Parts: sequence; C-alpha cells; structure tokens
Amino acid sequence: VLWDRAYPGNIKDRAPEEWRRVPWTQMRYYNYRFGAKEDGEVWLSVIPIRTRVPGAPPTAIERDDAVLQNVNRWYNQFRMPEITELGELQQESMLKVTGYVVEAEGTYHAGMGSEPREDSKMLAVAIPYSTIIVTVKMVGSPAEVEAQRDNFLGYCQSLAFFNQAPAKEEDRDPKPEKE
Repeated sequence: VLWDRAYPGNIKDRAPEEWRRVPWTQMRYYNYRFGAKEDGEVWLSVIPIRTRVPGAPPTAIERDDAVLQNVNRWYNQFRMPEITELGELQQESMLKVTGYVVEAEGTYHAGMGSEPREDSKMLAVAIPYSTIIVTVKMVGSPAEVEAQRDNFLGYCQSLAFFNQAPAKEEDRDPKPEKE
C-alpha cells in the first residue's frame, strides 16, 4: 500500500493496538484514529525551526520561540490565553530531549474550513530536536482522550530516530503518493 510509507524516514513509532492507522497527509506523517466512533485523532508532524541566519543551527531562544508559537497556536484553537514561558508546561523526556506537554479542553476550532467541535479535549507534545520540532497531537472527546492519556504519553516516549540525524531537508515537506 503506497500511503503506508512512514515520513520522515528517520523517525519510527509504536502505536497502541487501539489506534487505527489511516493514510498520512502532507503535514501528518503518522496519522491515527481512536475511540468508539473512531472520531478521535492522533497525528505526528515535523516542523523546521526557522532561524535568523539561514543554514545556521537554531539558538536556544529561537528553539523556545518556535515551541511557544506552536503551543500558542494550539491554545488559540481552543480560544485559550497564550503563555509566555515554557516553564508553565509539564515536561517529559522524549527523543532524548525535553518535550513539552500541552492540554486544552472546550470547543476545538481546527481551522482550514473545519466546523468547530464542541466538547473536545486536546493532549499534545512539542519536542524540539536539533533543527526541527516533532509535534504529536491528540484530539477527541474529553472522556476518550483521558482514557488514552497513558497510551498517548507512552507513544510519545517511544518515538525514536533510526539514526541520530534530524529529519532530512527533503523529508520535511514530502509529497503524498497516490493510492
């Protein structure tokens, strides 16, 4: 099956048996559904960290700013106030670096033409690694997200690189193949 290829090619995952893998998209390298109606979603994305000096590794400030931008975008999807410090978030070891755990509950405004989803919960992580941020996001009903909390955190902590290099440039924006 052509859609079952994993991107980026150097991150491997181990999803819980309760999650059903679905085709990846341009921004969702790993994509799953869960829950009684399979309307809960989990996806992994990789985002390059933009730097002021092209080609230079990001500074600690640039890395933290990139994580904060993602976290605050997620909070905005739930119409929550932005944060200014990463220290306000729960921190967990993931990919051998510090990952930041983000939670929100309420009406989810995914954007891009999607209708708002009332009574939703998000559990997400942002993991800054070298020149990229690996993000994993779970959205569904509060009860189903809470029931999957341990699976979600275990999944995030199980992520590993096939090698120590961050995602290759050509893997950051892959073109989906047709089925």
